[in-house]
Amino acid sequence: MTDVNSDALQNDPTPSVTPPRINRRRLLLSAAGGLGALAVAGGTGWWARRGEVRGPRLWSSPELGGRVVLTAGAQQGLFASGYDGRVRALDPATGAVRWSRVVEAAPVDGLGPWQLANAGGWPLAVGDGVVCVVSTAGVQVLDAASGEPRWEVAAPDWDEFPWQQEPVVGGGRVYAAHGTSLRCYDAAGGGLCWSSDPGASGVLALAGETVFAAGRYGGLLAFDARSGERRWVQEAVDRTDSPPAVGQGVVHVLHNGATVGSATVFALDAATGRVLWQRGRLPVSGPLSVADGAVCLLSGTRLTVLDAGTGDTRWTAQVPSGLGRGMGSATAADGAVYVGTNDDRLFAFDLVTGRARWRDEPQRLREDTEYTRVFLAADGSAVFRGSRTGLHALGALPSA
Repeated sequence: MTDVNSDALQNDPTPSVTPPRINRRRLLLSAAGGLGALAVAGGTGWWARRGEVRGPRLWSSPELGGRVVLTAGAQQGLFASGYDGRVRALDPATGAVRWSRVVEAAPVDGLGPWQLANAGGWPLAVGDGVVCVVSTAGVQVLDAASGEPRWEVAAPDWDEFPWQQEPVVGGGRVYAAHGTSLRCYDAAGGGLCWSSDPGASGVLALAGETVFAAGRYGGLLAFDARSGERRWVQEAVDRTDSPPAVGQGVVHVLHNGATVGSATVFALDAATGRVLWQRGRLPVSGPLSVADGAVCLLSGTRLTVLDAGTGDTRWTAQVPSGLGRGMGSATAADGAVYVGTNDDRLFAFDLVTGRARWRDEPQRLREDTEYTRVFLAADGSAVFRGSRTGLHALGALPSA
């Protein structure tokens, strides 16, 4: 693991519960991070040209990028859905491409190629030895070991953006929502097992014998994963475009709200849909992530961590504003929370204390106006970051 220099650690963001002593040099650097985009627009660009700060880098592949998904563990497999329309299987330890396949797609009225490219890659899910990809052509299932096609189902009535159709795989089944209904397919052969009544969107989560789907016009729905019978609906959630996070019998789901600062996080009983707690007026701009009893939320330059059992704030931390255009991301796993900004920076925090562990910055920060999204996947102390500028692995892979 590469050591992070002491000067870099001194200037890392820290949680608000333990404010650091601010000296003049730190204040100037913090101001530069917050106003970097303005400086670049003014022609100085000095922040973007600063020296790189290296985190614990494992490998980088500038040719790849986009959505990243891990199987059950980082030792088993890493899959990426790229801006170039390909899905790849990668060796998590080296980044070597094991196989690569073009995903079939069909034109959609009113959507240009740039809109499809800005999605960051077709949505995909991995499990039970298969890779499921959803594109404008439909639901396509590949063999996870070889990349060879297994089966494909055309998707009728594409009236939502295809990148909002997030499939899930588990228990020998593939679940995808299209044509306004949630559909369950046999993972081995593609036979239709069941289809729900209209009203489900493609925002899905699977836990045990229950599949959860955001309602097309509001609410969160729970279905029996085997029969398709609706178990409950919780209409208080309202409409959400972020997949729920399910664990230990609780569903955490985010309602983004109509305006900045109006998001609400709900904790629901997974068996009944009953509201356990809700926390409103949160300035959240992206999906939530749950790990080790904590709910992690990112909004612009603020990272907020809530107690998953009560909704109380554990700590907050500031991260620099990205100099690029597009969406950052945060994810939590095994005692750490990672934040990736749209200018190729990555930060790691201790999930319990909020202390900064390390940060990684390239020699030149991304500052162009081409829209990019940041996708993160983590297992143990390893984190994989995908964006328009490539795919990067940092941290340490768990031992076999």
